[in-house]
Order: sequence, then C-alpha cells, then structure tokens
Amino acid sequence: MQGNPFKVSGIVTGKYFIDRADELRTVLETMGGQGEKMLVYGARRMGKSSILLNAAARMREATGQVVYADISPATSLTDVANIILHAFNKETGGAVNWMELLRQIQISFTINSQGVPSLDVGLKKESAQKQLVCLSAVLDALDDYAAQKKLTLILDEFQKMVEFGAEEAEWQLRSAIQQHQHLNHIYAGSQTRIIDQMLTKDRAFYRFFEILSIGPIDETFMAEWIDGRFQQAFGKSYSAGAECIRLAGPRTRDIVKLARKTFVLAQRSPKINDIARAAIDRLVQDEDDFLRPQWDHLSNLQKDILKVVASDVKEVSSQETIARFGLPSSSKLAYHFNALVKSDVLEKSPVGYRFDNPFFKHWVAQLLAEA
Repeated sequence: MQGNPFKVSGIVTGKYFIDRADELRTVLETMGGQGEKMLVYGARRMGKSSILLNAAARMREATGQVVYADISPATSLTDVANIILHAFNKETGGAVNWMELLRQIQISFTINSQGVPSLDVGLKKESAQKQLVCLSAVLDALDDYAAQKKLTLILDEFQKMVEFGAEEAEWQLRSAIQQHQHLNHIYAGSQTRIIDQMLTKDRAFYRFFEILSIGPIDETFMAEWIDGRFQQAFGKSYSAGAECIRLAGPRTRDIVKLARKTFVLAQRSPKINDIARAAIDRLVQDEDDFLRPQWDHLSNLQKDILKVVASDVKEVSSQETIARFGLPSSSKLAYHFNALVKSDVLEKSPVGYRFDNPFFKHWVAQLLAEA
C-alpha cells in the first residue's frame, strides 16, 4: 500500500515539508549574520516551527550551530534559562564552562550526570528581576561563545516571557540582547494578539526586530502541491487540494491534516464523491472525544454564539440574527465573543469571527444539522 504523503505530527521536514522558499531564505540569511534580531510570528499551525527547524538543519550542514529552545513548557524565567542551557549544551557538547560562569554571578545550580547544569529551582521563588539577571547571564555566555563560532538562538513561543515578568521583563530582555554583537536571536510566537501588543509604540520591542510574518500559503500553490502528491501516488490526476483548502483553510497544518485523511479514504474507496467532505466528516467523528468536552465546558450562551458562527452568518450581532438564535443584546454578546477569542475558541478576522479549529466548526455545524 502506498504510504501517506502527508504528515501532521511533529515537525515536518524533508519530502513532507512544503517548501516556503522565500521565508526559508530570509531565516537563513539571518542565521548567516552576526548579532541579528528577528521575530517570526503568525497564527498557530501555519508552519513557523517547521520553517525554523528546516532552516536550522540547513545551517548546521553549513557548519553553523543553532540552539532551538521551545519555552512553551516554562512556568518561570528560571525555567526559560534552564531550557536554553540544556538546548545549548545539546547543540555544542558542553563547550562553555558553566560552573565558572554561574559561580561568578553567584547562582545556585546543579550538574547532572551528563555534566549539564541547571539553575536551582529555588530561584523560581525570587523576583522576576533577579531571575532576569540570571537569564541575561546565560544569554551573555552564548554571545561570548558566538564570537568564536557562528551561533543562532531560536526562542519559540517567546511571548510567554510577558507572563513571568510583565512589561518589565520585555525591557530588561531588550537591554540584554541589544548589546549582543555575535549571537543571532530569532524569536518566534503564535499568540498574535499578545505579540501585536508587545510591538506597539510604547513597548520595549517597538521597531526592535526584523519582522517575518508567516501567513497562509498561496492557495493555488497549496492545491497544486496536494494534487501533485495524489497524482504521484495513484498515477492519475486528482483534484482534492482546492476543496481541502476551502473546508480546512487557511492554516497549513489544518489543510494537510484534511489532505491526509482524504488520502486515506481515496485509498480505501477511490470512487467516493466529494471525498474531501467525506474526509472531514470522518475526522470530526474520530475527534469527537476531544471536541465534545470543549463544547460541554462552554456556557449555554457561548454555545449559541458558536452555532451562529458555524452557520456562516455574516452579521452576527444584527437584530435578525439575535432574533433568529434567541440571543441577548449586542453589548452582552460582545463580552462573550471576546471571551471566546481570549480562550482561542474563536478568532477575529477582518470579515468577522471564525473558529480557531475548523474541525470544531464542522462538529458544531453537524449538531445544528441534527437539530
């Protein structure tokens, strides 16, 4: 049986990677410099991490070194420092004398059996300012190392820094990294609402980074990429790409996820009509155990709001919509719409609101159809 040419789990590399040539080139140019500062951001599931890790692989082939630190598991600035420490030691094989450095700045630390240091977890109880001093020392050490060998630090989900030290953390972090002349900083994030606020005029990172915004892939290119893989597998022309994009778009991972399920159905029953639609129905059935708790967790009013959005109503707060769905006044609606946006159930687009997860939208639409 032909292997599935679409991959959605983990970081996508090799033949599974949709070659975003322009974005990849821009990141590689930054990695090839010295003291560069770049921010790569866009909505979740657009493929930011895959772009960065594919660029990192190519830079390593060119003898550069790249420290990739995903700080999404962190709950403090101390955790951030430790994640960077561990990632750096993994990349360089312990090339820095951390014991001497950490002693100099009087930080308690431990060394594991592999010789990798960790800041004492007790530091998490200290002020954000004290933790930032320790984090800055770690970053300074990376900059010193980069003076001898080309080095790039990728800090993924960097917007979490604000959670740990509010705006003060932003200013202190800027102060630390703007002095680095050798280490390349590439920071990435997916919570665009928070990052947009961090980039406003009165905030620390205003006009500080080179910005690389990751948006949707061109629909024609994406559809041809999907159809090409179907044709290669089945030996005949296939037109599933455009429908996958229409049903799952605009985020890359969602589209590929639907294409993957569509490919499975095409292998089993190649004569199914409207196969992408059948695939999304199957996906929703498969994910019922995951989607239903999200629905049950919502208030009744929030459920009604999602029914409105799933119905593709254009004027969600119009009197006609309010009457049709039995909704409260538009002022009360606005509060709950904002709550759903903050909890990443909905997102606000230039033309209104839409589901963050297109498969959740389809699940809700099925509820409406059953009703």
